[in-house]
Amino acid sequence: MQEKRYNILIATMQMGFGGAETHIYELCRALCARGHRVTVASAGGAYAKLLERAGVRHVTLPLNTKRPSAVLRAYLGLSRLIRDENFDIVHAHARIPAFICGLLKKKLHFHYVTTAHWVFNVNPLWRRLADWGEAQMAVSEDIKQYLIDNYGCFADRIFVTVNGIDTEAFCPTVDTSAVRAELGLSDSRHRIVTVSRMDESRGLAPLCLAECAEELLKIYPDLEIVEVGDGVISAERNLLPDIRKIADDLKEKYGRQIIFTPGLRTDTPALICTGDVFVGASRAALEAMACARPAVIAGNEGYIGIFNEGRRDVAYKTNYCCRGCGETTVEKLLADLKTLFAMREEERKALGSYCRTVISEDFSAARTARDYEAMYGTLPAVRDNERGKILISGYYGFGNAGDDSIAAGILSGIRAHDPAARITILCKHPKKSAEKYGVRTINRFDLFAILREMRTASLFISGGGNLLQNTTSSRSLFYYTSLIRLAKRRGLKIYIYANGVGPIFGERSVRTVRSVLACADRISFREPQSLDYVASLGLDRSSLRLTADPALSTRRAPNARVDYILRDVRGARFFAVSLRNFASLRSEEVDGVREEDFAAVMAKEIGEVAKELDACPLYLVMQSSRDAALCRAVNAACPAGGYVLSGLTAAEISGVLARCELVIAMRMHLLIYGAAAGKPLLGISYDKKVASMLDYMHCRAPLRVKDITGDGALVRETRAVLGQAVDRAQIDRLRALADEDARAAAQMGKQG
Repeated sequence: MQEKRYNILIATMQMGFGGAETHIYELCRALCARGHRVTVASAGGAYAKLLERAGVRHVTLPLNTKRPSAVLRAYLGLSRLIRDENFDIVHAHARIPAFICGLLKKKLHFHYVTTAHWVFNVNPLWRRLADWGEAQMAVSEDIKQYLIDNYGCFADRIFVTVNGIDTEAFCPTVDTSAVRAELGLSDSRHRIVTVSRMDESRGLAPLCLAECAEELLKIYPDLEIVEVGDGVISAERNLLPDIRKIADDLKEKYGRQIIFTPGLRTDTPALICTGDVFVGASRAALEAMACARPAVIAGNEGYIGIFNEGRRDVAYKTNYCCRGCGETTVEKLLADLKTLFAMREEERKALGSYCRTVISEDFSAARTARDYEAMYGTLPAVRDNERGKILISGYYGFGNAGDDSIAAGILSGIRAHDPAARITILCKHPKKSAEKYGVRTINRFDLFAILREMRTASLFISGGGNLLQNTTSSRSLFYYTSLIRLAKRRGLKIYIYANGVGPIFGERSVRTVRSVLACADRISFREPQSLDYVASLGLDRSSLRLTADPALSTRRAPNARVDYILRDVRGARFFAVSLRNFASLRSEEVDGVREEDFAAVMAKEIGEVAKELDACPLYLVMQSSRDAALCRAVNAACPAGGYVLSGLTAAEISGVLARCELVIAMRMHLLIYGAAAGKPLLGISYDKKVASMLDYMHCRAPLRVKDITGDGALVRETRAVLGQAVDRAQIDRLRALADEDARAAAQMGKQG
């Protein structure tokens, strides 16, 4: 099956000099090589000419300034371009183009994504104005976290790539004769090269290198240093004059040119290959490594030092920018350069060969293009101005990872069977949920918007979770049943999708639930207890289907993301703990236990489990607004030092669970994620539905809240569940049932 070919518009500030510009240049070439059509819009620059030579169309627009007149010209120019060219995807690579494209998207409704190349200070106005699109690409995990922390971007919609390097252009056999002759370089065997922007925020390593020169000359009289680059940000101090002052002083003192400053260049492969050693960070360091040059990784963000196998992991995690790795200083740089030059030539060559191997394995331009294709492939076939044929209602947009995973599971399941399905979700925060799910959204309480959507819809899904119950709130039950009745009156088919039902208190509420279920066209339940309960209300059992929770299909976050989440967690062994607050709990499983008493007992018992397993507890908060306080209280009182992890997505939680020895959980969806990950489960039941779900997944029955009294019950149950294998065949059967539900929903949506 042939992969989709896209018509892509890339909008960036300029195509002058810098890591982002080089990244875009290599990306465009790689995308074109893979059959995509790419147009670049920017203010121009040296790389714009190279793009055109490579067959990539470039359109010049003033996207590099905030001046109102320029912004207006850029807005109008992009608007014409997008209208005329019918791009599949518009892709912004800097904040000014992103702002303009975000405005245009609201008017023209194209698919829109962005890439973040760096972290910047964020003010409240910019945070409010920024539009990061339907999906984002970050060039490192810490930049991904920056998007989450500063802009509220949803982690599962942020993809991570690398600064892909063209290893044919950057290779050790590049001809250097022209640049050697141009600069007047000697036959020195001790030459250091650095390539960097020389702005104050980027040029620290080149300045430190220049300041090392005289000390190095005492040991290596033939030393030469080539410092490539210049300042490009007018608002920052340019460090190149400081470097040239040092160069002039050395020339006057020693009677020859020692530091060469050729300025901004595009022939960087040849310049890098003149050197024996490279100093720098980020993309320039990767390019030097592709040229098989030993590298000292150093920059404004920090200092890693001589790159070798032992430093590969930390360099990769910071995208070779050294963030958080100490300070770059003359003393550190001098010591590492002496170490490199003290090596035998064979040792340096071996180190350089290893550097090139790392680039080939981790940083190919083809891999970068594939990462972008993967992001593009997640965009829906329909655009957000098309009303849904399928309306989905549920407890969505409240920051509950379990319910969010239900929505994601239903959406991905339906789209697997009908990629062009037009879907609208009713949720609490439409804008956030649209970014989260990549789907059209409306406010769950906007009656007029719901009625407008129902005019074109054919299927109403009351989807996932324990929606039909009044344990937590009678208003909740009234809301969901009222929506079902409204949809039925409007002529929509009704699908009660993988629901949990009950408990329901009060005869009037029971009658209401019975009547709305009786009008449904299809009903499925996520576990047997709910099916049995509904059958007991008088509905025909043959019309009821047993299925599985859509969250069983939750995908795990990549290992690199999990590594980043656990970066501050000490220890090699973990077990997961999930607790929920006691507000509205009134089942016999709890039987009047007070939350503060439960917290004290759990702290003691979790400490005993930690000792038993020789492992660290990780408290995974499923809904921060409700569970974080209890988790923090238990952790603070527990003798085993643990970590409270909140704000994680379902995919991230699933990834963390894959590293755990055991899952102890009150929250049912955490138990579901744990089962999907094949982990031993110790459930703590606050409601009979927890026991029902565990039984359905062929797992050990849970402890009840009231059974945890501080007598070691948790340790005894831990020993028991560790000896019980997970029934993977049953989990696979349940996933198949969930897929059957999704297939049915896709078919019902098409039939309307």
